Amino acid sequence: MKLHNFVRFVKSIKNISEILLPSRVQDFLTRALGAETFLSQVEFHLVDHCNLNCAHCDHFTPLSKPCFIPVEDILSDFKKLKRIFDNVGKIYILGGEPLLHPQLLELFSPLREIYPKSELIIITNGILLEKMGKDFWNALKEYKISLSMTKYPIKVDYEKYIEKCGSMGIKSYFFASERFCMQKMDLDYKGNQDKKKAFERCWRKRCHFLRDSKLYICTPIPNIRFLNEYFGINFSVGKKDFINLDKEKSAARINRLFNRPVEFCKYCSDSETEFEDYRVSKKEITEWVREESLKDIF
Repeated sequence: MKLHNFVRFVKSIKNISEILLPSRVQDFLTRALGAETFLSQVEFHLVDHCNLNCAHCDHFTPLSKPCFIPVEDILSDFKKLKRIFDNVGKIYILGGEPLLHPQLLELFSPLREIYPKSELIIITNGILLEKMGKDFWNALKEYKISLSMTKYPIKVDYEKYIEKCGSMGIKSYFFASERFCMQKMDLDYKGNQDKKKAFERCWRKRCHFLRDSKLYICTPIPNIRFLNEYFGINFSVGKKDFINLDKEKSAARINRLFNRPVEFCKYCSDSETEFEDYRVSKKEITEWVREESLKDIF
């Protein structure tokens, strides 16, 4: 059998098994055959707030009160995730601004122990890098933490830190090479968007987010609370918008659920993405929510 025909045959068997076999049977066979249950990537907050104030932030950090997530809570969530997924491709350490967390270095070793093969990536705006001591840089090297910097139009010598990482053997890169524009959120408060189209167009649907023993398909859903609280509105998050890790034990089922729209997708734009030049947030609701969808509400 030619190689391309064999690959096609294997894929067809996989697709049939995903349809016919129960999720837990798929998980059992995966492990029985010596393969790993795998999740492409996951991200989480160390802190909810930030030392920048960016319009259109899809984590809604300009609206968040200062909040430092306990390291033990984060590790507890990852231990639960580990019981389901043997491996995660990439784990993003985020905020807000993660370098604000006073116990940041206490996270690296135990998280690396839980997921020894994952790429651990800390994403920062770079403002606090000048204040980080040798223990921070040595920890990045020791625990193989990649440093990803979002290149905002601010007074930070990003190239200097790229060079520093290179000299220490630390993997580094820019999360966005030039962050002079921001993607508009453009949420529809009335929830009249086509969920399937919104899902197909969405670039956030692979940004799976872990918090409070729950796994979300994307970043905005768990963090919409900040928008709701600040403006006194209610973008609803239902039980079908997340996976409860205390109840769901099947990697196959989670991956399958995350390959289709969730109920929250009705709020997300089903049209082409719009971009705006980078600017500081004025904390106006229209930075995140489509103005016409607010008529008769405010």
